[in-house]
Amino acid sequence: MQQESVDRAALARLAEDAGVELPKAAVEPLAVYLELLTRWNRVMNLVGPHAWRDIFTRLVVDSLHLGPFLRRLPLPAAPLTWDLGAGAGLPGLPLRLVWPDGGYYMVEVREKRAIFLSNALARLDMSATHVFRGTVEHFFQGQCCPADCIVSRAFMPWRELLDLVRDRLRPHGVLVCLALEPVPDRLPAPWRCVDRQSYAAAGDGRWFWALSPDKPA
Repeated sequence: MQQESVDRAALARLAEDAGVELPKAAVEPLAVYLELLTRWNRVMNLVGPHAWRDIFTRLVVDSLHLGPFLRRLPLPAAPLTWDLGAGAGLPGLPLRLVWPDGGYYMVEVREKRAIFLSNALARLDMSATHVFRGTVEHFFQGQCCPADCIVSRAFMPWRELLDLVRDRLRPHGVLVCLALEPVPDRLPAPWRCVDRQSYAAAGDGRWFWALSPDKPA
């Protein structure tokens, strides 16, 4: 597979232009991830964009906005987080470069994407970050305790997602949805919105929803 080199200085400038914080220590591993993704993408069609700059602007920026959003949520110091339908590692892998808190499990049923995730993790040497290849239902069956946080990006329609994860969160746990629309004014009981954020990426409006099935304390 042919390698596309990522200009590290250009990557840092792109992050600055996008209005996201990219620590200096994260520039190199993020560049390595983008090089891996562009190389594998030519063969496996993991994501829509093919040039690393487009992948960053259209897809990675979400992860870099998500880190600060998660830090302001009422999560424990070392939360257990599940990323359902992790795909090619978006938002998970770039997110872990800027938000390494707790344990993070990326769940992906598609074999090629799971293989890519495992290879990327081996290169990036991320602590407490794991890949589960299989269905979400099988993943749930193997867990001894519920999650503090569940992250989902286009895994399934949000109403179905609420039903799926309701009993998989710890008390006061949160479901974080990456969405292309604002959170609805009314959510099915017992869900409530505990936080939200809007931002722009690639010229489009995007949103984070942080939802909890628990009543306020």
